[in-house]
Amino acid sequence: MRPTPIAIWIVSLCAFLTALTVRAQAPQSAPAPPVIRSIDVEYTGPASISKERILAQMRTKVGQVYSNEIVQEDIKTLYGTGYVRNVRIFAQPQGDGVKVIVSVQTQAVLRELEINGAESVKPKRLRKEMKVRLNQAVNEQALEEARQKIIEVYQGKGYNDISVEYRVEPIDEKRGTARVIFTVTEGVKGAISQVRFEGNAHISQKVLPNR
Repeated sequence: MRPTPIAIWIVSLCAFLTALTVRAQAPQSAPAPPVIRSIDVEYTGPASISKERILAQMRTKVGQVYSNEIVQEDIKTLYGTGYVRNVRIFAQPQGDGVKVIVSVQTQAVLRELEINGAESVKPKRLRKEMKVRLNQAVNEQALEEARQKIIEVYQGKGYNDISVEYRVEPIDEKRGTARVIFTVTEGVKGAISQVRFEGNAHISQKVLPNR
């Protein structure tokens, strides 16, 4: 007995619905990570470090697949150089891949260092005691440590009223260069002019200082 046309239609419909159900239940494969087609560096403020130097610090390269994990490592690396104040890395669609944007705000580079008001201690000696170096990124922590070091040197010479301040001035804002000026106020050198003892009932004041 031949099946009726309606029976054939029902069987076909069931097979079609079954195929759709199987396809819907089958796990969908995740899309492949996009390939990096280009990398661009955008500056917020002066470009005190070159694009080439920034890219050389990164593992993210053109031709590789884009990886969020590697991008996070690159951000940590760039901060670790000390030349970067703020950095953000993200991707934009480009053709069949992505374009990576590195948005950075760089630190100023120290070109000049001045020490004013230092008379009892030569500025040359103070420079040797400081860990601040020219042609390096301006580092506020290093400048504060240098200020404290100058105070220590003066206190070692008896200048207990020593006061030291510093300020950072731009030299060329477009290039991101700066000078640091330390201003030393030495004050009066302390000295012991008199030693006085109290409660000494059995030994005179004249004898105690010699003991």
